[in-house]
Amino acid sequence: MAEPRLLAFRLPFDLVGERFERDVVLHDTTAEITVPDSFESDMADDVARSEVLAIQRLLTLSRHADIHFRWGAQIAKRVLASPSLFPLLAVAITLEDAHHSIEGMDVEQASADIETARRRLFKQRLKTDMFSDTQVVVCADSRGRGTPPDLYGNGGRMIARDDFESLLEELVALQAGTDFSTSTAVKWSSALATVVSELFENSDTHGKTELSGLPIRKNGIRGIVLKRIELDKPAKKATGEEAAKIDAFELSIFDSGPGFFASFLRKPIQDDVPLDLEWKVVHACLERHYEPGITDLRPGHRGMGLYEVLRALQLLRGAIEVRTGRIFGYRTFMEGDLKFKMEPATSLTRPGMPKPQLLDVERRIVTVPTRHELLVGSSIRVIVPLH
Repeated sequence: MAEPRLLAFRLPFDLVGERFERDVVLHDTTAEITVPDSFESDMADDVARSEVLAIQRLLTLSRHADIHFRWGAQIAKRVLASPSLFPLLAVAITLEDAHHSIEGMDVEQASADIETARRRLFKQRLKTDMFSDTQVVVCADSRGRGTPPDLYGNGGRMIARDDFESLLEELVALQAGTDFSTSTAVKWSSALATVVSELFENSDTHGKTELSGLPIRKNGIRGIVLKRIELDKPAKKATGEEAAKIDAFELSIFDSGPGFFASFLRKPIQDDVPLDLEWKVVHACLERHYEPGITDLRPGHRGMGLYEVLRALQLLRGAIEVRTGRIFGYRTFMEGDLKFKMEPATSLTRPGMPKPQLLDVERRIVTVPTRHELLVGSSIRVIVPLH
């Protein structure tokens, strides 16, 4: 029997670029992941915008390989003290059966410190006091820690829409700063509550069980990532306004469930499944109405409400990215971006409103999907400018 190859990854870059696809499809059984002391400065680059995709790829890797994390001493000190400020690394310490070594520390002490940080992560609450520009809430379902109090009530049920709205109003208003008007904060919190509730409810319903309906036995992990980021604002030739940086609020949701296609049709996705069928199924998952030619096999499924999500993002001049299976779709309503797939102004039902259709992230203006590497679960990223 051939010896398993050792895969070597360096965070964060190797979980964002094309190298991940080339290596993971080999189904090797051991992966060594370096977490360098330069991690924070590396994440200050544009790669930070792909952090939720890196999380989804890490969860996929955990299905194919035994993982050994090798931490630099300084980054380990920072992360283990405040794990909720480092979404990708918070997921790393949540993984079951992963091994951790820390530079300059014996294995027993490193294991104890990782366990302490994990308990700290599960106890931490969302902060609204501008303590950090980045936060993560992790639902570690397979560890029995799947209902953090920020997102679930005492009975283990998701908090109500009104509670989402109250939480987001405080988060958005404080992230935006003191010159953010009360009326604007109310508008944003209501629209964002629609987006958050729809997306997280979909993850709660379909992202924490196997196709059998049983809970995911290993590395069943879901979560929400909140960030304040900077976006490039394009120049306006007509007014002479120059290009600039603008603040934005990013909200991402991820899970390690079966993914949209498998969850919807109750069977694993295979290589011979046509990509256009997967694209159609993804849209059927996102919509509440009946999709002709596709039968939903999930009991009580009502869809995520893609139209409602896109309508809220149109109001907020935001964007969305959806990554599941081999699909990577997006829509944008940001200032300066071209708008596609909109209802005409003469529409009798939804004049000027977005059609419930994703575009392909690679080709940007078409609805024909590009094939990407097969990932477990799903990740959805929403970006909204703050001004």
